[in-house]
Amino acid sequence: MGKTYTVETLDSKDISSKVIPEPYNRSLQLILDKTDGDNVGDFTFLLSTLFPYEGKTDYHTHPVDELIFICSGYGHSVDENGEKTPLKAGSVIYAKAEKKHQCVNESPETMRMACIYIPALPEELVKKIRSK
Repeated sequence: MGKTYTVETLDSKDISSKVIPEPYNRSLQLILDKTDGDNVGDFTFLLSTLFPYEGKTDYHTHPVDELIFICSGYGHSVDENGEKTPLKAGSVIYAKAEKKHQCVNESPETMRMACIYIPALPEELVKKIRSK
């Protein structure tokens, strides 16, 4: 049985990152997921950091909806039609389940993205992200 969360503050600096090497140049921190405790709802919260100048996600889909908030940096997203949309701190992306999307950092700083998946990502995907 996992931890029990009620109202608790987590520090992302205490959570290990998984580095995704070239050609993507990014890191992932899985902050909280329904597998973390009985009081965690059916969601996954992940921080994705795209490294400066062309750090990016792959062009991908998820089996669940994803909400992305751009915390820092700037660049663009690519939707399933190949259309590019500018991104900057404060931008929000909503990617429906099974819809292809990609984010690309064009800035000299990291692009930090807070990603929430609802419902939670499948457990096998969570394990893969958390593995070293």
